[in-house]
Amino acid sequence: MANGLNPTERAIVVAITFVIAVVLSFTLDKAGVPAFPLVAVTFVVPLALGTKVLRLRAGLSFAFGMAAVQVVLLILLGESNPGGLVALCTGDLALGAIFGTLNQRKQSRTARWRRASALKERHDKETFEPALNIYHFIDREGTVLRRNEASRTAIGHLTRRSLQLSEYVHPEDTDRMKAELIRLFEREEIRGVKLRFMSEERKAFPVELRGTRITDRLAVLEARDRSREDELERRMMETEARYRILIEKAIDTLDSGIIITDPRQEVVWANATTGHFFGIDRDRLIGVEAKRARSRYMGVFEEAQSFSDAVEKAVESNERIESMTCHVRPSLGREERVLEYRSIPIETGGRIDHFIDVTELKRLEANLRENTDNLEKSNEKLEEFSHVVSHDLKEPLRTIEAFSGFLLEDYHDKLDEEGVDYLNTLKRTSARMRQLINDLLSLASIHMDTASFERINTQRVLEEVQEDLEVRLQGVNLQVADDLPPVKGSKVRIHELFSNLIVNAIKYNDKALPTVRVGWQREARNNGTVTFFVEDNGIGIEERYQERIFGIFEKLNPREDVEGTGAGLAICKRIVEEHGGKIWVNSEVGKGSTFFFTIPIAREVESNA
Repeated sequence: MANGLNPTERAIVVAITFVIAVVLSFTLDKAGVPAFPLVAVTFVVPLALGTKVLRLRAGLSFAFGMAAVQVVLLILLGESNPGGLVALCTGDLALGAIFGTLNQRKQSRTARWRRASALKERHDKETFEPALNIYHFIDREGTVLRRNEASRTAIGHLTRRSLQLSEYVHPEDTDRMKAELIRLFEREEIRGVKLRFMSEERKAFPVELRGTRITDRLAVLEARDRSREDELERRMMETEARYRILIEKAIDTLDSGIIITDPRQEVVWANATTGHFFGIDRDRLIGVEAKRARSRYMGVFEEAQSFSDAVEKAVESNERIESMTCHVRPSLGREERVLEYRSIPIETGGRIDHFIDVTELKRLEANLRENTDNLEKSNEKLEEFSHVVSHDLKEPLRTIEAFSGFLLEDYHDKLDEEGVDYLNTLKRTSARMRQLINDLLSLASIHMDTASFERINTQRVLEEVQEDLEVRLQGVNLQVADDLPPVKGSKVRIHELFSNLIVNAIKYNDKALPTVRVGWQREARNNGTVTFFVEDNGIGIEERYQERIFGIFEKLNPREDVEGTGAGLAICKRIVEEHGGKIWVNSEVGKGSTFFFTIPIAREVESNA
């Protein structure tokens, strides 16, 4: 009780006890009790009480003061023995030291116990009770000594003061739980034990256990509820199975044959197309050693031995096979096929063998080669025919043209005016026919090999064009950009292209000052080409003729006073197309036309032409 008093209350209790002791001493002295033992005995109670409520240092001070009072009291009672007084003082101090030391140790133990109790209560409040996992303190027999809120919520049995493990462990897992409990107390710890608990309503749920031994007879068991985790795993497995089925079905519908082998070099899957290619049951391949399986379907190849050797070598060295062509021999239930084979090693082991049916592609390639050969032969014959025809046609035309001139010179005065007109018409028609033949030959001969293309200085080509057309350019305002980019192609044909377009711009112009402008579009560089243009202020072209004018012998203006055969723009189109470009026109009648065309641009690293 005294330990619960404050310092003032303790002082009052000691003082009262002390007064009682003094009064008792005087009372007993009058009764004839000897003074020395009287004082020693009567002051034992206040001495003990004072040191009970005080620690060591304060107890010694109190005992010293008590001894002084006893000495004074003995002197007053007539006791004058110095040795007794010293002994009494020594005894008081010894008793004060003993009582103070015992009291201090007891108070220290009490304080430690209170701190420990406070920490335990705080731990239970902040950690044990609100923990999300189930916690059980158990003994060696599997008795649950204490459990937290998560256990009470998940398992139930709220009115039970104690439980046994066998009461909430699933019956099928009881034996395993007993074995794990023994292992826990023998090895001090268990981890990752998966089993099932049962709730009070007999509802099972999966848990993962972790246990730690505290003493020889006490352990803590932590259980993590895996219900949500198991549900997610189940859903993932269902999703994987669903997608696996979808993928297998999708691969089964492919036109390609797929065979997959595992790290043990056994066939684990083959799609339906594989069986169709080789006329075998694909299910009979599954589980078969890869080498044996290959021997089954390789046997239908014309290149069976070489194919087998190449595949086995790639398998041993774990290398890829990018492409091998195999010819499947026709037989009952199997068509003649050409397959392209690829084999890819898998990082985890095994391989994926891939067969692509290229039968139709090879047939088309063969047809294309045949058609190309036929076309080349036709072109050779056509070129030969063109030269023969041109020679055979030109010779009579030259004769007609020459004799018409002879008649006009020798018999001019003997012919009337109508006869002279006939001869002049015959001569002009012969000359036009000769020009038509030349243009036709020029068009037929435009065939260029891109490997022979060179870097062309377009600016220099335009300077040469101006020199060649010096007479035609008299009275014409020709404007040429001074930053024309270099191109890649045939210099002769590019010269001819610009020359034809400039001549057309002059020829079909009705303005007092014909103006022709040559330039390029800086913002129109696409796919390695550059766009040039030739613009004029001539008569223009009606929209309905803007596509037709690039046809052979299509004249912009059919008037007789306009020279030309109509083959110039057809030649321009052929030149542009042989360079991999395109040509088109924008025009408005009466205001002029602009011809655009694209030509491959030359790289800067190429040398100048």
